[in-house]
This record gives sequence, C-alpha cells and structure tokens, in this order.
Amino acid sequence: MSLALRSPLKMDVIRDRGSLAREVEGGRIENVYRLQVMNTREQPQRVTITVAGDAALGPLELRAGTQPIEIPALTTRAIVVQVRSEPGSVRGPRPIAFKLTALSDGEAEIRPVVEKSRFVVP
Repeated sequence: MSLALRSPLKMDVIRDRGSLAREVEGGRIENVYRLQVMNTREQPQRVTITVAGDAALGPLELRAGTQPIEIPALTTRAIVVQVRSEPGSVRGPRPIAFKLTALSDGEAEIRPVVEKSRFVVP
C-alpha cells in the first residue's frame, strides 16, 4: 500500500547560508535557495515551482530560470532559485513555502509537493 501512495516527486529546500539576504535593484530584498528535486519515476517529469509567503512580505517574486523544468527519470536535480520581496517594515525571518507541481502527462495525477522555509529580512 505504501508503494502505491508514495509521491514520485520529492523536494528539499536548502537556504544559501553564504548570503543570508541582500539588497538588489529597486531596494528589493533577495534570498537564495537551492532546491533538490527528486524524480523517482522511470519517465522524465516536467514541473513548475512557485513560492508563497507571509502577507507581511508582500508579493514574492521567484526567479528560477525557464519553467517548466524537466527532471530526467530516476534522478535528482539541484535548482538554484532567488526569491525577492518588496522592502517593508518587517524584520527577521518570515515563513515561506515552495510548491512543486508536476504537469500532467496523461497518467495518474501527482500531488503537489510543498516544503517550508524562511525568508530573512535584514
């Protein structure tokens, strides 16, 4: 039963500790993350990545290159993404969540994968 219910997509979120947060053009705040995306299927999988966060951060911009992203069969792929927030009055770490969604290929629907992290505002 557990084999039938397991998700063929997995994701780990690793914050770049080398640069906790930085200011970019327009005064926006940027944090960098490395997403380890695992495809345990025997077929390639196309996925999209989105991010949502605490309302105090305002709208978040995800910079992840060209989407959808192709993950080859039975592999793990590291994807570096930048998340940007408008400057505001909040300070410190704020909760965010990355959502990995598989694009339908005519087979059984794959549940989206959601992983939580923190967005640091200096």
